Amino acid sequence: MSGRELRGVPAAPGIAVGVVRQLAAIAPSGERVAPEQRAGELERARGALEEAARQLEALAERLAAQGRADDAEIVATGALMGRDPSLDQAVGLFILEGGLSAPDSILEASAAQADLLAAIPDPTLAARADDVRSLGRRAALLAAPERGDPAVEGRDEILIAEDLGPADVAELEQGVRGIALAGGGATAHAAIVARGLGLPLVAGLGSAALALESGELVVLDGAAGLVVASPSRERADAAREAVERSERARTRARSQRDLPAETVDGHRVTVLANVAGVAELELALEAGAEGIGLLRTELGFLDAGEWPSEEDHMRLLAPILDALGSLPATVRVLDFGADKTPPFLAGEERRGIELLLGAPEALGAQLRAILRARANTDLRVLAPMVSSPVELAATAEALATAARDVGAPVPALGPMIETPGAACGANLLAHRAGFMSIGTNDLSAAVLGVDRFAPGVSLAHHPRVLGAIAATVRAAQRMGIRIEVCGEAASDPTAMPLLVGLGVDELSVAASRVGTVRAWVRELDHGQVAELATEALWATSPEAVQALVAPVAQQLASAEGGDAVAQGVERPRGVLAAGGQP
Repeated sequence: MSGRELRGVPAAPGIAVGVVRQLAAIAPSGERVAPEQRAGELERARGALEEAARQLEALAERLAAQGRADDAEIVATGALMGRDPSLDQAVGLFILEGGLSAPDSILEASAAQADLLAAIPDPTLAARADDVRSLGRRAALLAAPERGDPAVEGRDEILIAEDLGPADVAELEQGVRGIALAGGGATAHAAIVARGLGLPLVAGLGSAALALESGELVVLDGAAGLVVASPSRERADAAREAVERSERARTRARSQRDLPAETVDGHRVTVLANVAGVAELELALEAGAEGIGLLRTELGFLDAGEWPSEEDHMRLLAPILDALGSLPATVRVLDFGADKTPPFLAGEERRGIELLLGAPEALGAQLRAILRARANTDLRVLAPMVSSPVELAATAEALATAARDVGAPVPALGPMIETPGAACGANLLAHRAGFMSIGTNDLSAAVLGVDRFAPGVSLAHHPRVLGAIAATVRAAQRMGIRIEVCGEAASDPTAMPLLVGLGVDELSVAASRVGTVRAWVRELDHGQVAELATEALWATSPEAVQALVAPVAQQLASAEGGDAVAQGVERPRGVLAAGGQP
């Protein structure tokens, strides 16, 4: 038996192995309080709510001090909920008129308030509903601490719960290696905090997760949205090896962070990081990242009810760019659309820069914030899903206007090449660009006419996709501008050598892959991979390309201890790499 598989929603990438720790739901006890004791019980309930609010405020301050401004803001909102007059009034009614105990009244009042929020068809409020329930649990435990469920010391645990609030995740014990939630989703506040901490999380597993036995061994794959209960020994050992390899790779990356990413024959490649927050950036810099190649600004606003304001963007950008010093920062403007559509854009078919150009005030607000928050960075602005020189010219005009508005120099502007049309028109785009970036995830899917979210290995080494990449690289080289790749192909052992061989200047990869990719560059012979890339362009199938590159890919795998999981190669039965989607 290889174990029971539970499928959910990928919420925070990574692989974890541990025993189940069920976070017991705190149900009302049903005890009744005598009328003469109810005033004191109300005082106890209010004291617990105030203490919960103080705890959340202190946690928010710690998160802000760590540079995690987004997480801090989410948690601080929970403190406001603890002091909400409507919650206080409801608690008072449950105690004074219903005779409930302090813990029971808090649970009932917070559940009722959460249900009201959840009933409104707005994902932003639905996320707040989870936060209210989390607050209620925290305050109820403070009012009746004997109801808690302590961790078991000395064990690696996978925490199972119906839902968790962001503060619950931020305060988890050291022994918790991953989280599995019956409810929730990728945009829930708990998931956002988990991603910042690098803690694997699978959401939306349903009631089957709550039926897992405490102490049962499970493997959790946050990138695949998969939990495997009672896995076979082989499967559990493979997952443990993946976790150990990941940790070894991180340790090795720290020790080699000062070594240049340079091939054996002296060809220099810049390795940058794809990030969405300070925690990812710190991990990347620790491994030797030379800056940010893709700052995903839209991920902080996926549950927004309206276009983010200039100050909203400032709160997201300033902590990240401040941490960079003078290193390069490539900030992509909001790439809303498709799988990244916030509630207020439901039904909108446009995506990327086309959508933003149709909302000039929103685009202007973000561009001004980017320029104000740039600090000392070597700033570049990236326009997603550009399809024509007209769109790039309109974006350049908006950027110049924003620069005048804030009294800042105009930074380099680059198009993200993600469609066959953009690749075919790369020569025209390059004439108006300060740099160019290739998003191989969308480009591969568009060139081949497939679903970019379908499971399987990368498609970027398909000869047709390589042809589109090569045409874009040549266009950039003719104009003397830098060309980067920021899709998953940049950290794929088959595609990455071909990208270097085709002449890509920069590889921007997930923070957890920076050290590995830098080490891979040092294993390559540029002359050899340039020849391989030329041959691959004439191959008749992706399988032929894979066979062509296999010796080099195996060399790279050997350099990393055979780390197939970390390289994005699918393990049997769905234990996958912790990758990201630019």
